[in-house]
Amino acid sequence: MWTVATYVIRQKLKGRKRYPLVLMLEPLYRCNLACAGCGKIQYPGHVLKQDLTPEQCFAAVEETGVPTVAIPGGEPLMHPKIAEIVAGLVARKKYVYMCTNALLLKEKLHLFQPSKYLSFSVHMDGSRDHHDFSVCKEGGYDIALEAIRAAVAKGFRVTTNTTLFDGIDSKSVRQFFSEMMDAGVEGMMVSPGYSYDKAPDQQHFTGREINQKMFRKLLSNRDPKWRFNMSMLFLEFLMGKRNLECTPWGMPAYSIFGWQRPCYLQQDGYADTYQELLDTTEWEKYGYESGNPKCANCMLHSGYEATAVHYTFSIPGIVATIKSMLFPAYKDEEALRMIEDETPVSPLVQIDVNSLGKSETLQGRAAAGTALAEGVEQAFDYRGDVTVKMKAGSTIEGYVYDRQGSPKSGTARLRIMLKNEAGRKVTVEQSEIEELSFSGRDMADGRSFEAWVKKYAEKKAAGETQIELVPEALD
Repeated sequence: MWTVATYVIRQKLKGRKRYPLVLMLEPLYRCNLACAGCGKIQYPGHVLKQDLTPEQCFAAVEETGVPTVAIPGGEPLMHPKIAEIVAGLVARKKYVYMCTNALLLKEKLHLFQPSKYLSFSVHMDGSRDHHDFSVCKEGGYDIALEAIRAAVAKGFRVTTNTTLFDGIDSKSVRQFFSEMMDAGVEGMMVSPGYSYDKAPDQQHFTGREINQKMFRKLLSNRDPKWRFNMSMLFLEFLMGKRNLECTPWGMPAYSIFGWQRPCYLQQDGYADTYQELLDTTEWEKYGYESGNPKCANCMLHSGYEATAVHYTFSIPGIVATIKSMLFPAYKDEEALRMIEDETPVSPLVQIDVNSLGKSETLQGRAAAGTALAEGVEQAFDYRGDVTVKMKAGSTIEGYVYDRQGSPKSGTARLRIMLKNEAGRKVTVEQSEIEELSFSGRDMADGRSFEAWVKKYAEKKAAGETQIELVPEALD
């Protein structure tokens, strides 16, 4: 807290209006789970096999100068050099939160050394049944809980990160908070689910008013032993007690593609440097106040907690923070009544496989001539490989990870990660393209998840366990 406080004060004294607070460092997109609400892993296999090098990770951290680094993914423990990356960041005295589903944590604890600079942030989506269904793996909760206890016993700092979706049971989640405290977790993070366009389950993301009601029930009348590893003012924002504006530059994301625009949650292209991200992103187009439909329901910490921290170091923010410390329980009789009146729900969120969100089938289609502009635009949103035939006669095949300029005016530039050249990237001018075809399969079409839901129901009815969905690109 002291490190963050002094950092923020320095930025204010320098007069910086936009500065990073936490770097979201994604060293890989590869994962050993395919969670229902995640749109991060739907990429072609050759993309999922790419890793950031330790040197790239260190350079990104030095470029931003942040005091805190979160390492999400993908699953960071699958990175072959994750121990080297973490050790290098700790040596730089950066506070590291290594996000993990903990399936590999217990067996890899020996790779790390306990440090005040290192915390394992374990992804726990509520009670056992909710968590297991959310991550599409039976037994996932018990494995993660065992790993948490093992890490705590060895002296590691452990926090949890919980994403909550529509259909939760408030009493169950509040009990879950107590269970995490009993397991030795030093602090919890909570956030509503963000509606990734590519997430297979689009049915259970919630709107702002629903989120505020949900968190009012969860975070009012707190048990004194609950500890949250978040800004108190951000938690008040979740509860609907205050308004905050999004500051997407506060928690920038860096990955194998570069600096993600505009934030960790949305992919509107990439910049090559953090300064380029700051200077060339049209920030007024993002955030709840902008009217951007993609931002309408977002209340995630990656957009709003940096705002809360910045506000804390103002006179009104200091007063509000002191008040939250003096009265941490947030007594609310109406919230208690809402919990009692809550209609009991099944701990397993029911998925209607007939209404799963699926991408438009583009595989096999080709775009040329007057249709090329539309094809270029669609290629940027396609989670599969494309084949580009150049007017000069050459052919390029790979994943379009960035689109700059205007396809309609014919001035777009596509940046492509090549399929067969170990992550090499090239830039292609739209004016030089003869034809673009969708030659690979869109990994976000929902078919694998639909099959898993059906299999889950069948095996659950038969009393079987250890059901899981493996990302198809890694099969």
